[in-house]
Amino acid sequence: MTSDIGKIVILQGKTRHGKNRVNEHGKLWQVLALPDRTPAWPSGSMRLQSIQTSDIRWMTDDFEIVTTFPMEPPFTE
Repeated sequence: MTSDIGKIVILQGKTRHGKNRVNEHGKLWQVLALPDRTPAWPSGSMRLQSIQTSDIRWMTDDFEIVTTFPMEPPFTE
């Protein structure tokens, strides 16, 4: 997912947990680079940062990506 670094994604919650996180931190998130690690991160791992609150979390099965945009701030919800 290195080609997605810096892009803005719109998240939608699939589970109650995911819906609560989107409600708390907004639907716009930026894709972050993965920290260095040995062994390497599993394929498809994605770290996200909320545009609204700067909260950082991992993309999990609690969320789905609705849309992806190139990084062109400013974004508002």
